[in-house]
Amino acid sequence: MSTTQSLLSPEPQENASPARIAAATGKGREVPLSSLSEAIDKTKFTRRDRIAKSSLAAEPCDEEKPICSNCSRYCSDCVYPTSYPNTPRHSSATPTPPFIKSPGSTVDDSPSSQCSSGAHDLALRDLGLMHQWTISTCHDFGDGFAGGGEPWRTDIPILAQQHHFLLRGILAVTSLHLSKSTMDPSLRGQYIHLAACHQDLALPEYRVSLIDVTESNATAVLAFSALTVIYSLATAKDAGTLFASGCPEWILLARGVGSIPPHWENWIERGCLGMQTMHRRRLQNIDAKLHPEDYRLLALHGLFSNLNPGEQHESAHYKQALYWLRQAFAHCSNVESRVSPICAVMYWVERVPQEFLDLVILQKSRAIVLMAHFCILVKRASHLWYAAGAAEDMMIELHGNLNPKFLPWMEWPLRTFGMMQGPGLGDV
Repeated sequence: MSTTQSLLSPEPQENASPARIAAATGKGREVPLSSLSEAIDKTKFTRRDRIAKSSLAAEPCDEEKPICSNCSRYCSDCVYPTSYPNTPRHSSATPTPPFIKSPGSTVDDSPSSQCSSGAHDLALRDLGLMHQWTISTCHDFGDGFAGGGEPWRTDIPILAQQHHFLLRGILAVTSLHLSKSTMDPSLRGQYIHLAACHQDLALPEYRVSLIDVTESNATAVLAFSALTVIYSLATAKDAGTLFASGCPEWILLARGVGSIPPHWENWIERGCLGMQTMHRRRLQNIDAKLHPEDYRLLALHGLFSNLNPGEQHESAHYKQALYWLRQAFAHCSNVESRVSPICAVMYWVERVPQEFLDLVILQKSRAIVLMAHFCILVKRASHLWYAAGAAEDMMIELHGNLNPKFLPWMEWPLRTFGMMQGPGLGDV
């Protein structure tokens, strides 16, 4: 068995009869976690159970191994309970599951050490992560409206049983979520390390699935792709590195997720993520003036009126980026559009022309000004754990790369982020 397979396989149940589990679940069939758990629970017979049954005939269990005389006589399965060391119970009020470290393990920075230190510890740790996913992490996914996270809570974990790269993606993002929930630096580092481990193990299988996408795996591929965008957005970056070699990674990844091939669409639409996935992609353009502060964005057209002859070709790219930014703000403020701030962020990222992002990579000042206004939209999604602080990090770096003569065009972003220094556009 490979390392990945062994990590994904559950710990052998010494007190559960394989024959009974096979009969209860259907041999060779995938079953929901709840069904499998119930089937295993029905097969557990402890010593106390056997004494209670045999005492009716005044025949106590003689505990002979491998099978006691009573069970042999009645052709019953003789199952002995597994002895576990006493472990402290954790209060049900604990908001997040504990990080479980393998007994006797030494400090090792390799991901394999974090993920394969022991089958029993791994199972407990990952069960804790799945619990955290279902009670908290998953609810920040979806379309941002009531019930939007429900497919991620119920359907996606079941789908992940068939596609282990998706299961790893869930565990990676949940580990990252927990890293942001703890105040203990040591614990935070362990969660980050565990998240990286699960993500690294998921990527090879995901790439294989990406080569041959069919109706049976299309939703799993889409879900993992979305999880990867969130993973990148939530991962802390060193100061000054977001735009050092181009655009932030999460933007490039989100553009890939937005480019769904036409022949995938029917598959996706029939899946559990169909409604929320296709809704954003089929939004019709609306009157941008529905956004009460559209006048601030409309004023940016003056930014493109005095381009040098060598920059004239850039004007069309700036105008397209601004048009889609106005649409994103308008949809976000229009109740009928049903577009949450994070969906508005992805809406713009998926539609902005690549030529504009190329200008951002070249650190053109006009492109930086437009990106700074986009940061306002990202900031409106900062109530989500994975987007918290992302807008501020981008804004600080963009401000540092901007030619000072363009600062008057930055009045709205600078005021929004509390960075206003000097005159604004209305003051010059």
